[in-house]
Amino acid sequence: MPSSPERRTRVTLRCLREDLHLHLPPVEVDLGGLDHPLLDEARRLAPTAPRGQKRILSIEHPLIYRLRHGRWRGATWLEIDAARFWLCASAQREQGSGEDAYEVFAALHRAGRLLPDEDDRLRDALERNARIIDAANDTIGSALAEASAHPDRDIAISLAGLVDVRLHVTASGEEVWVAIATQATDGRVVEERLRDVLFGLVLTAAEALLWEPRADWPSGELAWFEVARLGLREEPS
Repeated sequence: MPSSPERRTRVTLRCLREDLHLHLPPVEVDLGGLDHPLLDEARRLAPTAPRGQKRILSIEHPLIYRLRHGRWRGATWLEIDAARFWLCASAQREQGSGEDAYEVFAALHRAGRLLPDEDDRLRDALERNARIIDAANDTIGSALAEASAHPDRDIAISLAGLVDVRLHVTASGEEVWVAIATQATDGRVVEERLRDVLFGLVLTAAEALLWEPRADWPSGELAWFEVARLGLREEPS
């Protein structure tokens, strides 16, 4: 069953490009984990935010909080439902400058450019899927070997701590069963396209010649949040 998601640090694409002047890396790279002093500070505060932070009073709604590190100033927003702590804007305060960073942040908010948008959420989803697929590539081979070594038993694995998978190899070695949760441990839906990729990785690694969707499971019942496929392969010689 899904558990409470762990809070994660994110940075908006606008902030990344326009404020931090960083290049957008491939989706295999977690934007919230990039090397930058302001992001280091955001990661430090994320677990307890906004405790200890002061509000930017020029922004009435939603609640935007200040972030400071050396000369850097930042604007942060806690997206509670998704457990994401966003660095929305940043500026480096120059000594003697008359420009107030927090007024700049308020101006971005008035222009509708402060908070994360659909591109930010799409990027987050793509990164998440990339982590899950990478974990599958790293885990499936050994999990199949364990399932083959212990036939007629379920082998449970968790991909990136997000997607629960069960594997089952019959005693003959001809049948490889795969069950994938449709709901991740963070409460989000595991999209059908991602499930298809994961099924494909398992069945390819198992060298299955044919596969079919199943509503049953060889050692019991499927959970309400699982979908299953059966792969058929040649009987080992």
